[in-house]
Amino acid sequence: MEKTEKIYMVVARADFSLEELKEDVFDWLSFLRIVTIPESYRFGEEEAQRFDLQTIIQQIQQLTEKENLWIKVNGQGGEFQLHISKLTLHERTILDGAIYLDHQTMIEDYCETRMVRNGIYGYIRPLDEYLYNNVEDIEKRTFETESEITKLPKRYDSKKAVIVDCNQLAGYDVYFKGLCLTSCWKMYYSNLYCQIIPKPIFLEVQQVQSVEELENQVIKVTLFKDPFNWDLPINQKYQRLFRDQMGYDQLAWNNGTGVLRAPYIEYAFVEEVTQTVQYQNNYYQPVEKKNATYFVTRSYDLLHQDYRVNRTKGILNAQAYFPWIDEKSQKMMNFRVLNPEMAIDDGLSAYEFYIRQFLEIDVLDKKYDDFVSVLRFYLPKESIKQIPLEALWDKLFDVNISNLKQKEASTRFDLKKAKNHLRVVFLDSSYLETINQTMDVSD
Repeated sequence: MEKTEKIYMVVARADFSLEELKEDVFDWLSFLRIVTIPESYRFGEEEAQRFDLQTIIQQIQQLTEKENLWIKVNGQGGEFQLHISKLTLHERTILDGAIYLDHQTMIEDYCETRMVRNGIYGYIRPLDEYLYNNVEDIEKRTFETESEITKLPKRYDSKKAVIVDCNQLAGYDVYFKGLCLTSCWKMYYSNLYCQIIPKPIFLEVQQVQSVEELENQVIKVTLFKDPFNWDLPINQKYQRLFRDQMGYDQLAWNNGTGVLRAPYIEYAFVEEVTQTVQYQNNYYQPVEKKNATYFVTRSYDLLHQDYRVNRTKGILNAQAYFPWIDEKSQKMMNFRVLNPEMAIDDGLSAYEFYIRQFLEIDVLDKKYDDFVSVLRFYLPKESIKQIPLEALWDKLFDVNISNLKQKEASTRFDLKKAKNHLRVVFLDSSYLETINQTMDVSD
């Protein structure tokens, strides 16, 4: 990989008055003039002009509450972009590594100060790491060799062009309820995140360089010591482990089939209550769900500010895999909503992953022995007609398959492996019921 050795900084902020916003834009202008010598500027898509301080000051003074404006400044060793949109600010800064190291303390103080005042989210990371994890268009990955690109996971975009499936990469930026979810060198989280993810999950995260709570409930996480060593195997391990511990890929993904990785934490949202289960081993370290011996359950009632935590040792029961249970019909169920049209293999890898995830389980539970366990896949109507059954049978070479039944809007079959059993049902997603505790589990 051809490296730039630059640093990339992002800060998103909101809830300003117009005067506060103008003041902050002036602060941004002062910041960029301290760390570099500005050479050119432009507003929006206008042609770049030679940098003129008075012109920019005049533009800032004329800002309104309904403003939607990009200000872009290039300087010696730095690129600065500021998006002003209806009293919100979104900063993007790229700095030469040498400039960053010369001004590191000041730059991080600037970032932290802005996060404490009106911050939503922010991060500081190597530009090379950001590009590696977030550039989907293969033609734009000019920083890599053809052999490096060949090894990356792929998927289709909306136009059926092959792109890199960045969902599978640890530093991919995904968004959930307007919040950026990523894993990188240094991250800043506002208290808005704690309305979704209980704060102790941030504060107790393991195998990171540091976790610090700043003023105004802003949390700062640093994964490892030197940002430019991001591609060392040990640092990439920390990057992946942080993402797994936080469960970002349990909350959001956009590739149609998910990340196909076993969870280290799972979330459930019921009205104003967030419920989480973290999986740990005998040393209280984070592990995949199926390897857990300790379980940390948390319940946070946002409306009543009621937080509860319970740590227990034990083994998983059937309900941990199949939470919807119908005592009358003696069936238990879980489901996945997929769009395999985005997958190059028509969803084959996803089907196998989820089937094995719910078939190859180790539970001591009489209910599991007596009840039918059901895994539903809800798919787009066209995908129901294109399920790669023959290829799936080949993938499930070690599993006994029986009772195949196919209809226009559904396909089902039964699986058995040793003492384990699973009924798999593919359904048209138009039949997806409201997800609640009384969900019908019949098929």
